[in-house]
Amino acid sequence: MPKREKLDLIILLLYPIIASLISLYLKTDFFISILLFFGVPSLFLSIKAKEHVKKTLLFSLMMGIPLSIIIDYIAHFNGTWWVPSPFFNFRILDLVPLEDLLWGVLYLYFIIMFYECFIDKHVTKKLYTKHTRTIVLILLVIVGLFFFILIQNPVYLRIPYFYLISGIVIGIIPILAVLFKFPILFTKLLKTTSYFFFFTFMYEITALKLGWWEFRGEEFIGWVEISGVKFPFEELFFWMILGAMGVLSYYEFFDDDRK
Repeated sequence: MPKREKLDLIILLLYPIIASLISLYLKTDFFISILLFFGVPSLFLSIKAKEHVKKTLLFSLMMGIPLSIIIDYIAHFNGTWWVPSPFFNFRILDLVPLEDLLWGVLYLYFIIMFYECFIDKHVTKKLYTKHTRTIVLILLVIVGLFFFILIQNPVYLRIPYFYLISGIVIGIIPILAVLFKFPILFTKLLKTTSYFFFFTFMYEITALKLGWWEFRGEEFIGWVEISGVKFPFEELFFWMILGAMGVLSYYEFFDDDRK
């Protein structure tokens, strides 16, 4: 690894600690936290690797906006998690804070940019492929089905143990399928996941201490208590441990070279 790249990596390793300390000292809100934790490092990597920006941004917008609305709506509807004090006095469909859309897009963008800059290091010139078109069609079907259920009978969106079920369906199953088909990706995805476990752990602890979000429901398989805060086991397993790997599984399968 080149010396400059090592320095950039060290900066990003230290950054979640710095962002956490700034947030706790200034008592920032959820909106500022998104810009601080995800916006700043995303901008840093965008400047460092401009060649990846267009493709990464397109994928992040395409996946982040619809999935943020659907997943967060169902989660809020089921009481899985809740953002108590959004910055903007408006919630999409009366439940989803606008900040969640920004969070979803920047979360995907930062993970993919980190992966491309430090792990994959491969520039794909095409902004989209036939596989990208496939995921667009899948997303359209999912969005259409969601709004059909919402209009016809939203009670069907009341899903017991939603975090566990969604984590298995949209997390574990796709990850295992992609790694079974393309085992060469495992080491690359694991390296990225190692960083984002630390990153999201710091973000989670800071968020719960400052009340950016909370877990009001009881349909979780267990709880983790650390540093004076408490969160579901599903949050640890599906988001902190498998979150980045899940994102990159979709990215490699639908928008990259699968190598």
